[in-house]
Amino acid sequence: MKDLLGFRGTVKGFPVERLEQLARRFSRSGTGMSVRGLRMSRFNEEVELIRQLYNSAWEKNWGFVPMTDAEVDHMAKQLKPVVDPELALIGEMNGEPIGFALALPDVNQAIRHLNGRLFPFGIAKLLWHMRRIDGVRIITLGLKEEYRQTGLASLFYREVFMRAMRGGHTWGESSWILEDNMQMLGGAEKMKFVLYKTYRLYEKALVS
Repeated sequence: MKDLLGFRGTVKGFPVERLEQLARRFSRSGTGMSVRGLRMSRFNEEVELIRQLYNSAWEKNWGFVPMTDAEVDHMAKQLKPVVDPELALIGEMNGEPIGFALALPDVNQAIRHLNGRLFPFGIAKLLWHMRRIDGVRIITLGLKEEYRQTGLASLFYREVFMRAMRGGHTWGESSWILEDNMQMLGGAEKMKFVLYKTYRLYEKALVS
């Protein structure tokens, strides 16, 4: 059995000043840490980079299975129409990619207005309500193991939320976080996120 946790936070409760101080401290430290958005003009190259980072950063996580090229290509095609390059972030240390974070506008806010019907007017409805999405879902955030104590995670938290706020979003959800991933749980606490959902997975051996 394993619990996967979902956290939620709002702009009102987000510790902007504290994370701004952290960001200024890191920028003055000369460590060479930086965070940038996804380069859509080089989308295929960026997707391959993310695949490599994912397989490196998550390899020791519970339930991890390396993503194949075919799986990544399929996922990229599905996500490309809704990806905001300002919310798909790659972290670097002196120009070397060491981690990434992906947040997506909560498209469920728009989809629920379709009542399960895409035609004949569903697409127009979807586009209309997409402009009124006010929340984001932080799908994933990870760093290569050797960089997890560098403070770059704090830069990710700051950048994701500050960029989301500039885009008009007022709340964010972070899930799924493993119940024993103390670093990510600590990050959620720093952002003043609160636990609001628990997803419980059960395991049963199959007998042939």
